[in-house]
Amino acid sequence: MSERPKLVASRAAVPTPSHPNLGTPERAVSLLAGTLLIANGLRQGGLQGWPQVLLGACAAWRGYSGTCRIKRALTHTPFEQAFEQDRDWDGSKVISRSITVGKPREAVFVFCRNPGNLGALLPWVDAIEQTGERTYRWVAHGPMDKTLHCDIEQDQPKDGRKLHWTAAPDTRFKHDIQMHFTDAPAGRGTQLKVIVACQTLPGAAGYALAAALSKFSDKALLHLLRSIKQQLETGEVATHRMHAPGTKDFLFVHPATDTPQTPTHQPSTGGNA
Repeated sequence: MSERPKLVASRAAVPTPSHPNLGTPERAVSLLAGTLLIANGLRQGGLQGWPQVLLGACAAWRGYSGTCRIKRALTHTPFEQAFEQDRDWDGSKVISRSITVGKPREAVFVFCRNPGNLGALLPWVDAIEQTGERTYRWVAHGPMDKTLHCDIEQDQPKDGRKLHWTAAPDTRFKHDIQMHFTDAPAGRGTQLKVIVACQTLPGAAGYALAAALSKFSDKALLHLLRSIKQQLETGEVATHRMHAPGTKDFLFVHPATDTPQTPTHQPSTGGNA
């Protein structure tokens, strides 16, 4: 038997009456509970009975159609399941975005491997400190004026086609970030794909919380990719917001050593943005 190919990406199937995501026992329980709620609601009537009728109708339809959006939202995608097995995580939430940049692959790769270039495009990042040869501490401002820290390790780049960052070993919640660079067809530039995975809390509640937070993370990732495209293609990033008083305009990447340095050129793994 041939080995199953490695899963690169997947899309969760949308449950329909012809392709249900509920088993026979689940459908039977929903039909029974829905019927009992409808009967009891009609018997009571009034403000106490009609809500039971509506709830029973929803449960009965859940059992009849065999579809449940809540179960779908709490079900890990095949890619997440493969990712959890590979990383030995109890749970994970993965988001992915891609964009085509009208620049050669080498130029896009060199730009993205510099943490200062990426941090300058994220408005909530205040500073990036280089704490080791390939280790960086990202400092960001969070809700209620709280300062957040995240230590990220950058793996050795691979042939100008992949960048990989992982959370430090002592980090409570693990992160795994990958950037893939491929030549776009017909000489249109570079296809840039980013995969961001976060370790979730155990159980369905932890996955549901991560799924809710991923809505904002997905928008932030899309904003970052669009900013990279604009910066590389036009040399600037368009914005509709005015700078508030006290807003920092520059982002500094501090070297790991305490010795003052005055580089004559922008390094490939750190520098001033």
